Amino acid sequence: MINISRRHPWALWPESIAPEFVDKPASGILQGNQYWKIEVEFEYTGANMHLQKDIFCIVPKYTGLSIFEKRIFIGVGHDDKDDWHGTDTFIEPGVRERWTFEHKVNDSLHVYRKTETLHNTLVHSYGTKNRPLAVVEDPIVFIGTDKHIVENQPTETDIIMYEFKISDKEGVIAHHDFEELVHDKSIDKTGNCNLLYNLG
Repeated sequence: MINISRRHPWALWPESIAPEFVDKPASGILQGNQYWKIEVEFEYTGANMHLQKDIFCIVPKYTGLSIFEKRIFIGVGHDDKDDWHGTDTFIEPGVRERWTFEHKVNDSLHVYRKTETLHNTLVHSYGTKNRPLAVVEDPIVFIGTDKHIVENQPTETDIIMYEFKISDKEGVIAHHDFEELVHDKSIDKTGNCNLLYNLG
C-alpha cells in the first residue's frame, strides 16, 4: 500500500518512461473501442474533504472515479465532451473500498462497489451503444490527483491505495499492490512493465 497526497499523485503512462520494455501497454487499451476493466482498492482518509479528489482518472477524455465531501462522482469521457455523474453513494473515512469499472464495447460502462460489509454492488450503469467512450491517441491514468499542477497542493495523505489492476479480455495486464517500489516507481506484478510512478 502507499499513502497518496495531492502534492504527490501517481501516473500510469508506461510508454513515456520505458516504451522499449513494455510488453503490453495497459493505458493503451483504455479506449472506447476496446474491452477493459479497472479495479482499485483504497481507503479515504477524509483529509482536505472540501476539495475534489480523483481516486483515478483516464485523460485526456476524462473517465474516472472522484470524491467530494464523501460523495462519489463518476466521469465518462466522450469524443465531444465529458459527462459528470453525481451518485447517491457516500463513503466514510477509514473504510476500505474496492471499486471496479468494466467497459464493454458498444454496450456499457458498469461501476461496482465492494466493502467489508457490502457485496459487489452495481453503483452506476451507463449505456455506450449510441454514445461510445472516446478513442484517443495516448491515454494516461492518474491516481490521487486533484490538479495536475501539484507544487502548491497540500501534503496530507488523502487516500491510502492498496491495489490497482487493469485487465483486458485475456486477463490482468497491470497489477500493483505497491509492495515493490524502486526509484518512486511501483513494479508491475504481471511482468508487463506497466510501471506506476510518483509525479511528486
